[in-house]
Amino acid sequence: MKKFIFLFAAIISLFCASLTFAQELQILTVDEPPSSFKDEKGLPTGFAVDVVTEIQKRISNRDKITIMPEARVIKTATESPNALIFAFSRTPAREDKFHWIMHIIRKPWILYSNKGANISLNSLEDAKKIEKIGVVRGDVRDQQLKQLGFTNIEDVTTFDQNIKKMRVNRLQLLYYEPLGMAYVCKELGIPIAEFEPVLKTNVSDVYIMMSKQGTDPETVKKWTEAARQIKEDGAFQKIAEKWSKYIYEQVGIMPEFKDGVLNF
Repeated sequence: MKKFIFLFAAIISLFCASLTFAQELQILTVDEPPSSFKDEKGLPTGFAVDVVTEIQKRISNRDKITIMPEARVIKTATESPNALIFAFSRTPAREDKFHWIMHIIRKPWILYSNKGANISLNSLEDAKKIEKIGVVRGDVRDQQLKQLGFTNIEDVTTFDQNIKKMRVNRLQLLYYEPLGMAYVCKELGIPIAEFEPVLKTNVSDVYIMMSKQGTDPETVKKWTEAARQIKEDGAFQKIAEKWSKYIYEQVGIMPEFKDGVLNF
């Protein structure tokens, strides 16, 4: 009887494990143009979206891509199996929490002020003296400032909220990136010339990544191999060139394809 119970428990355990591995992937990203955003029909688009879609074609994966707030994406991917997320920065704090599938973007982090605000910073530490710094909740820059002991952070869910706040002097600094800043300003109809960079703090490497705990190793292997293939056969570069041209037409900035990634 005991042997039967043990065998039954083992079968149930294997069955549950197989169900976990067979689950659809949650494919998640954030609204951060031009990497990922919604088009006029409300569907995900962007450079990183096209890269993920190309990988999906190679492995016959049809799971949908969902855009949601950044804090929710990170929480889902750290607490749930079978979650693929993009495009997020690779940091020491995240290193052991995810499978790193593919390096896709490199971008600088910039502190911006209103034009003519006469804010001068020699280091990121100097920004602790500023009244308010705008970040997006859960964003890697939000996490960085909190880890460094900043208490003058004002976090919101989207970057356009911060740009609007800065314009009416509810923020003194905004922590973002050049291409994103230009793109969101264009969408809002706000001249980017109203703002100026004050300090470049970092250069971030942005990845497609997958949750570790409970995710089928074969799924990870399949995505990693397809990611390698699209870099080797030139498909990734073609997507990068397509979006570089589009971005230039939209905001007058030409991203550079260099060292195998698109440099924002």
